Amino acid sequence: MVYRKSTLAVLLALIFLSFFGTLTLSASMFPQNYDWRYRVISNLLSPRDNPDCYWIAALGLGLSGALMLPFAGYLRHSLGMIAPRMAKVTATAFVLGIIALICACVVFPQHTHKTLGIQRLHEFLGHSSAGFFAISMLCGCWCASKVRAQNSAAAWLFWSWLLVTAGPLIGLFGSETLLLLTQLEPSWAEPIRHTLRHSVLWHLGYWEWTGAAGIFLFLCAAVFLAPAQAQGTAPSRTEA
Repeated sequence: MVYRKSTLAVLLALIFLSFFGTLTLSASMFPQNYDWRYRVISNLLSPRDNPDCYWIAALGLGLSGALMLPFAGYLRHSLGMIAPRMAKVTATAFVLGIIALICACVVFPQHTHKTLGIQRLHEFLGHSSAGFFAISMLCGCWCASKVRAQNSAAAWLFWSWLLVTAGPLIGLFGSETLLLLTQLEPSWAEPIRHTLRHSVLWHLGYWEWTGAAGIFLFLCAAVFLAPAQAQGTAPSRTEA
């Protein structure tokens, strides 16, 4: 299958508008001051927290997920030339992340009742989506590492993917580890909170938005930095 860079670029523009555009619009109409560094994305999807515009954020995220589906095939096709099995894992995890994302847009945040027998189902779906995307991106990095020594384009793709993947994951892991330490060792809770309470690194919202930007940049790098062979483009007569 041939994936035209122009078509993928249009999809990227639509994803940017549907995700960041609608969330920004919804945040501008948020009843309270919405600071992306400290508030999670789920606040924008909550009928309780954002009663007038939660549907805007939900529609935007759902549309973003649908627009991302072609990239699963693109990743499988391009990475399949390097490592077919790992490419399938990359694409499958990417699709599962999209499905979980769309489901999280349908199941709105609420904490008083169980949904389908699961407490906090929205949060579970959101975390599952992030986990599947992380697996997909890590597998993509592994595939890119196999060919980064062949040419400069492959090397740029690998290092770009590694940066946008590892950065948010390391930060989120570190933040969650500190939070776990405060629960396991109460005597450490106050010093840790006192040190980090004014830092964005302590708040999940910051890492959610950073991770979302990382996924988008991951796709951008896949389109604009991938070697021509990986994009499935046919060589011209002068290149043959």
